[in-house]
Amino acid sequence: MKKTAIALTVLSMFGMTSAVHAATAGGSGLINFTGVVNNDACSISGAAGNDKVISVDMGNVAIKDMGTAANPQSGAISQRNFQLSVNCNLGTKVTLRFSPSTGGPGVVAGSRVLALTPGIDTARGVGIALLNSEGNLIDLSSPATAKIEGTLLAGAPGDGEGAAAVGGDTTLRFAAAYVTTGGATAPGVGNSTLPFILEYE
Repeated sequence: MKKTAIALTVLSMFGMTSAVHAATAGGSGLINFTGVVNNDACSISGAAGNDKVISVDMGNVAIKDMGTAANPQSGAISQRNFQLSVNCNLGTKVTLRFSPSTGGPGVVAGSRVLALTPGIDTARGVGIALLNSEGNLIDLSSPATAKIEGTLLAGAPGDGEGAAAVGGDTTLRFAAAYVTTGGATAPGVGNSTLPFILEYE
């Protein structure tokens, strides 16, 4: 009963106050909220945590120190290591598929390596080889081979090889190296882009 009386007293006082001091409008406004809600089973980021954009600094490499498209490891040490951190719902089967011709410059004709982005100042006779964690060349020339499957096991670091992925956290480790692709070579800018698609079921 005491609590009820207090409540009624407060309401009564507010009622009297509002009768004396009427509120004055001071302007109005609007709050906008923007965003996207998705149902992705997986997320991916690089070592720096930039979501879906991985930047690899290839450095300044002399042509004489490069391996070949057929044997990237034959040159002096010039490869750059990088990694992709993948997180998926448990039970998700994952394939990381590289798509050099979809939004990228494609592969060097007759080879398995990534072409450089065309331009006036682009180096000639040079491409970029993508290597897995064991130093083996990933063949980018075909969708059947330009992919990584497996060892995305919960709580275990993976290297992109092995059994079908089952979900969880993992880090896929790669390396990239400039390689000569045959024919005349010339120094220049060595930029390129390699789109990837994370497929899951």
